[in-house]
Amino acid sequence: MKVKIPSPPAAACMFLVLLLAAAHPAYAHKMMAFAYIEGGKVHVEGYFADGKKTIDSLVEVFDEEGAKILEGKTGPQGAFSFPAPAAARLRIVLTGSMGHRAECFVQAGEAQEQGEALDRPAPVLGPQAGEETAAGREYLREVVAQEIDRKLAPLLQEIRALRRSGPSVSEILGGIGYVIGIMGLIMYFKARSSRGS
Repeated sequence: MKVKIPSPPAAACMFLVLLLAAAHPAYAHKMMAFAYIEGGKVHVEGYFADGKKTIDSLVEVFDEEGAKILEGKTGPQGAFSFPAPAAARLRIVLTGSMGHRAECFVQAGEAQEQGEALDRPAPVLGPQAGEETAAGREYLREVVAQEIDRKLAPLLQEIRALRRSGPSVSEILGGIGYVIGIMGLIMYFKARSSRGS
C-alpha cells in the first residue's frame, strides 16, 4: 500500500483553511459595550457579536485617574444606567462570564453642563427687548444643543443596533467566495501534481 503525501502548496492551503475555520468561534463571542449620555444619566449597553444581550454582567466605572467611581450589573435588557458624575471622562469596563470584557469611554462633564444650562432660568431682558444680548444668545445656544441631543438619541441607538446585527449578505457571500477560492487552489495544485507523476 502506497501512501500519497500532499504537495507543499496543497498542505499549506489545507492548513490555512483549518486555521481560518478555527478562528470563527472567537469572533462569535466578542463582547461590545457602548455608553451614551441622555437626560443627565450615563447609559451603558452591552452585547455579544451575535446580538445577544449581556445579562448580569459587571459594569465598572473609572474616572480619568483610574479610580473606581461605582459598579453595578446589567439588567435583562443588557443595559445599566447611573447619574452622570462630575468627572470629565469616564472609562467604563463591562465584564461578562468566561472572561469576556469590553471597554468604552464617555465624556460625562458635558452632561453636567447641559443639565445646569436647562435648570438655569432664562435671562431677564432689559428695557431694549429687541436688542440681542450675549447671555440670551448663550442660553439659546444651550437650549438648541440640548434639544438636538434629545432628538439624536434615538438615531444613535439605531446606529448602535445596526452595529450589533450579525453578518450582512455581502459578508456571507464573501466568505463563501473565499472558501470556493481556496478549494479551487487546492484542486489546481492537486491536478498539477497528479499530471506530473
